[in-house]
Amino acid sequence: YQVLLDADPNIHRRLIGMGDSSGGMLWIYLLQWIISNNKPIPQGVVLHSPWPNLEYLDRIARFHTDGYLSLKLAYSLRQLVIGKDTYWFEVSDEELSKISPKNNSFEGFPPLYITAGTNELAIDAIRDMTEKMRLSGVEVILDEGEGLMH
Repeated sequence: YQVLLDADPNIHRRLIGMGDSSGGMLWIYLLQWIISNNKPIPQGVVLHSPWPNLEYLDRIARFHTDGYLSLKLAYSLRQLVIGKDTYWFEVSDEELSKISPKNNSFEGFPPLYITAGTNELAIDAIRDMTEKMRLSGVEVILDEGEGLMH
């Protein structure tokens, strides 16, 4: 993002970001970085089935029939990020803040359009995140595909 701004300081006026799955989580993290570093924000962001953060796996309360992203695969992907020999409960808040979006830091976000399937693993966490965004004053639309998976 900084490279784009260096090439054209006004590019944010023509830019809409998009991220899918973990790429959605990266956009959430990038927006938090952009805002905390007083950089100009893009006009909007589209998130398809975003991972809200790396902690959501610990809050899954109901069985999901996602035929694409299993809980085991999601845990394995998270382990790749934190290190295969590291236990999740050993990750400090400081370390976590370098690899995962902060859960309640959405102020200043541009308008967001989020899509998610009602059968995907993270649907409850995506709904919670969307509500927290709304409470932070973010213009956000959550478009849920009935019966769809990740």
